[in-house]
Amino acid sequence: MKKIILSILIIFPILLNAQNYTNICSQGPAFYKKMNTNIVKAYKTSSYSIPGSGDTIFYSFPTIRDTAAECKDTTKGSILGRKIYRSSGNWMFYFFNKNNDTIYIYAKAQLDETWRFAKLTSGTYLEARVTSITPDSVMGVIDDVMRIELQAKRNDGLAISSPWNGKYLKLSKHYGLARTFDMNLVPFDTTNYTIVGKLKPVIGIQDFGWKEAYNFNIGDAMHYSGYTNSSTGGPSTTWKEIQTVFSKTTYGTSIDSVIYKFDRCRSTITNPGNNHVYFRDTIIAKYKFNVMVQDSTILRFPDQFARQNVYASQYDRFMKAFNNRQTKKVIDDKYRFMNNCFVLPAGSVTLYRNYSEGLGITEYYRDDQSDQDFYRLVYFKKGGESWGAAVGTECSPILDVTEQPLAGKPQVRIVPNPLKNRSQVIIEGVKMTEDYTFVLFNIVGKEVYRTKINSNTMTLDRNNLPTGLYIYLLTGNEVKINGKLVID
Repeated sequence: MKKIILSILIIFPILLNAQNYTNICSQGPAFYKKMNTNIVKAYKTSSYSIPGSGDTIFYSFPTIRDTAAECKDTTKGSILGRKIYRSSGNWMFYFFNKNNDTIYIYAKAQLDETWRFAKLTSGTYLEARVTSITPDSVMGVIDDVMRIELQAKRNDGLAISSPWNGKYLKLSKHYGLARTFDMNLVPFDTTNYTIVGKLKPVIGIQDFGWKEAYNFNIGDAMHYSGYTNSSTGGPSTTWKEIQTVFSKTTYGTSIDSVIYKFDRCRSTITNPGNNHVYFRDTIIAKYKFNVMVQDSTILRFPDQFARQNVYASQYDRFMKAFNNRQTKKVIDDKYRFMNNCFVLPAGSVTLYRNYSEGLGITEYYRDDQSDQDFYRLVYFKKGGESWGAAVGTECSPILDVTEQPLAGKPQVRIVPNPLKNRSQVIIEGVKMTEDYTFVLFNIVGKEVYRTKINSNTMTLDRNNLPTGLYIYLLTGNEVKINGKLVID
């Protein structure tokens, strides 16, 4: 019995190192961030077949990739390739680069075990060696991680110099490839990618669709700046705009639709002439998500090849601004099928849109060779979260003081709006020769506050009023002004 126990203790460390690290091609997408950039790539198993003997072939979505030639490549796959072959016998994963050469990862390798990773030239190759199997941080959690380092060698085994020497991959027990390369570009590009999200199991960033993009709440404020330029000698304009959500109504059988009302104000400068126009209005936006889901535009993965007749759009993804939210970029009909392949056509219309989680469209650009339209989100406030540089404290003072609305028109400004604890009520274009009455109503029309005003500025305290949308009314001396106040 003692001999049996001793034998078990001797082989126990080897058993620990021989763990199975095969969670590479799990269901659902996995997202990878490119080194030193905000670019996000993705891999997703769309289908698989079992040719026999327990082996498995995994397929990912096709991509459209730029090449040195005029024709774009539409045959390759995403960051891990179009096809991955897994052998059940020794748990070796076979990846394939753009030359269809094989790349090998041994998911059951032990410490210091080596194997041939990829071909360099006809007489050289990259050798993979497991240098450690230890707990490590993967997307903020601790997991067992296999570190695989690379060394260039001649076919006779002699080590040689190479930019690949010392480069490494990380294989996580539960999350698959935690650090990898674009398998299509091995051994031509040493840029590495780090996993930032995975569906199976759920961790890190996840995919999002129309419902998540247009997820606003009362009090959310978005500030934009933009321009319209004419290339044919016509007028050009620059503008700044604030949109604040003051109403949200969900409806539908499964609460799958929503109506938003935005308080919008815009200030525009048009040249030649330096003409300034200011206006304020209400925008009503309706989103039927059960219908919008049929539009797969926002659901495409980075570089995905999705042909639509003779056109194909370009899809990109970033973890960029907006407090590290995901942003999806769609360049409409960037490629066209000509001369039996997809190319970049000359002289075509350029149109792209960026969508971000909880912010809707965050950038828009259109160039039709005669006019250019562009705008982007420059600031937002959602609850206690904010980002960017505001174009004004609230709707009226968007631009410089010399560009304010035309003098003489009575108006009321409440700064700040939304109100948290205290705001200033500013009355403009009115000579305060008598008392004015300021009344506040809640959303159902009940009066909740009333006071007299005899100056152009008044302090408005919250006075324990609950969060929500309110309507204010200023009356007196043939003046009647109403507007909206959000209490946050």
